[in-house]
Amino acid sequence: MAPAPSFRGHQSTYNPVRGSCLLLLLVMSNLLLCQGNPCPSCGPDVYATSLKSLTDLFLDAVWLSHDFHNLSTIMFKKFDEKYAQGKLYHINATNSCHTNFLHSPEEREKALQENNEDLSKWTLVLLYCWNNPLYHLVTELQSMKELSETFLSSAKKMETMSDKLQAFIESHFSKIIVPVLQMMHDADSTWSGLPSLMSSDEDRRHSELYKLFHCLGRDSLKLDMYIKILECRTRKMC
Repeated sequence: MAPAPSFRGHQSTYNPVRGSCLLLLLVMSNLLLCQGNPCPSCGPDVYATSLKSLTDLFLDAVWLSHDFHNLSTIMFKKFDEKYAQGKLYHINATNSCHTNFLHSPEEREKALQENNEDLSKWTLVLLYCWNNPLYHLVTELQSMKELSETFLSSAKKMETMSDKLQAFIESHFSKIIVPVLQMMHDADSTWSGLPSLMSSDEDRRHSELYKLFHCLGRDSLKLDMYIKILECRTRKMC
């Protein structure tokens, strides 16, 4: 079977209109179903990877997801301290996260009740949902003179980390790509914050940045938790 197409892999061609390409990617992904009988289970593709190798790869993914969450937390804290003091940005930040439609488990106890298929789906759909915001965050931060270079550098690092985590999940849980894309298409999972991020009104821009950093910190914590549980299960310790 040919390798599944990566949503992130189309970045160089479709970045400016990444959201509009989701349906096209879904159609392309569905072509994979014509190449053989898909396994109903979406566990790791262990036929191509030994258990030891898979465990080692998961350990690398755990460190990456940890760094991803840690960096997002630092970014939010620095932005909050420097630009959000005395503001009311926090009031609607949590309720307006663009990933709220997922209703993905937030507590470890609930996440442990999910099977590997569902955990890998939650991981990939969260990563896909952040493709567009992360790309535009990096793009727009380049023109925001009021923000230090540190924010741009950190955003670039996070985009790269997201790429790597996404590639890992896609390569070892390739059978979930089609249902994940279908889920996102059905839910019309579109990030709508770009006009605010591009606004000439500094307060509006900062409000959107606060929300992005806050929501990214929350979702990166979920990603870190899901990947750690999956890694733990490859070692049969969970």
